[in-house]
Amino acid sequence: MDRSAATARYPADQRLKRLVADLLANSDRFAQLWETGIAGHHQAARKTIDHPEAGAVTLDCDVLTVAGGDLRVMVYTAEPGTEDAERLALITVLGTQALSTRSLGSSA
Repeated sequence: MDRSAATARYPADQRLKRLVADLLANSDRFAQLWETGIAGHHQAARKTIDHPEAGAVTLDCDVLTVAGGDLRVMVYTAEPGTEDAERLALITVLGTQALSTRSLGSSA
């Protein structure tokens, strides 16, 4: 039910308005849930992480919180095609190499 948050966040989005109107008109269950306002909470922020090998990487951080619970999911992404995306990909590879090296060293 994150669409309720999306409609507040993007009030001028006509496609989103049509989607919600269609769902309200054709789904009693959706209409019930929409009326209750039960939805997960979404927060977005930009964070800069200073990685010791890749340098500063600015990422989008999305935090999804389940309504009525303590569960939070944090997702870090970089805009595709940017230098930050390249650095994030490098960090992924560096992390894999570090794990492989440790694994090889501990089995000897």
